[in-house]
Amino acid sequence: MSAEHNTQDEKMDRGQKSDGVGSISSASSSSAPHVGQRAKQEAGTATRFGLVGLAATGVHLAVAATMLALWPGLNEFIANIVAFCIAFQISLIGHRRLTFKRQGSAWRFALVAAGGFALNNGLLAVLMRGLDLSGFLAIAIATLSVPIVTYMASRLWAFKEEHA
Repeated sequence: MSAEHNTQDEKMDRGQKSDGVGSISSASSSSAPHVGQRAKQEAGTATRFGLVGLAATGVHLAVAATMLALWPGLNEFIANIVAFCIAFQISLIGHRRLTFKRQGSAWRFALVAAGGFALNNGLLAVLMRGLDLSGFLAIAIATLSVPIVTYMASRLWAFKEEHA
């Protein structure tokens, strides 16, 4: 027997298996449970992101609705930017403490949020000028359309896991 064959036998005695081509892996570690566990974790993160986003979106819409009700002639874009700035604070704190449970980069998240806000305003402009919608309905549609893009950018960039 060769030394390599003895080494493989020793590893198999310790609960590892060989694929017959020289690769050794742990018999107890299957990729299926790892993938399932990772999927569960990601679903939990996405759910928390959605809940924090819902809270921030609720604040955004409530502030915008209140402003438009108090000042009927107020430009929708002004109401939207004030509402966004307030909701951003809710979002940053919530994602740091609840969603990703790490500090992340406030600057990166600000860029993600600004990109989401630009997309939000672009949609708002299309809805108001292209589809002739106005007021709260246009803001609501634009605001509810952006979360998937911001989740991916937040998860993969702004709150990226740092590996040692």
